[in-house]
Amino acid sequence: MPRKRDDPFDEEIGDIIKARVFDSIREKARGQPQLPEGVITIVFTDVAGSTELVRDLGDEVAHPILRRHADLVRRVIADHEGTEAERAGDSFMVAFRSPSKAVAFALALHDRLAEQGEVRVRIGLDTGEVIREDKGYFGRTVFRAARLCEAAQPGQVLASEATKILTEATAPRFVDLGERELKGLGGSHRTFEVQPVDDQA
Repeated sequence: MPRKRDDPFDEEIGDIIKARVFDSIREKARGQPQLPEGVITIVFTDVAGSTELVRDLGDEVAHPILRRHADLVRRVIADHEGTEAERAGDSFMVAFRSPSKAVAFALALHDRLAEQGEVRVRIGLDTGEVIREDKGYFGRTVFRAARLCEAAQPGQVLASEATKILTEATAPRFVDLGERELKGLGGSHRTFEVQPVDDQA
């Protein structure tokens, strides 16, 4: 005997199906690209003087500038096969399977931002093994890249010795800046500035 159209059982099944469809849509909308694992290169970028930019220009003028910056960073990430791991404010953490592509990304980003002429960024890189979390990464490689980013001047790329060793055969010039302390990591860390081959500074 067929069930009536308003059978509660049919309504329950319909609700379950709807819930699964909505869950699927939410998961796809929330989906993140697969983060690489193992030994990778972590890159941090940070807009120099973003607080002052907002203070001096005001929210309505500064907001689209920082939005354009974020859009540009994501385009350059895609161009160099990186993966956006985290974003906090105007800072990005990006993961690369190839250290050479990470270095190329950093230099290309500076070039593209110079063309745009609105903001400058600090960039820090380190290569090593990381622990992948639900969102982003954990480990000394992450902390070292972040500290190198903090230590960089606007428009400067600072890299660790590990990144330098793995990319010096194919990458642009590495200028040895000597040993420096990096907050919270203990000891001293050999630091290199990455420069384009045609940069004579």
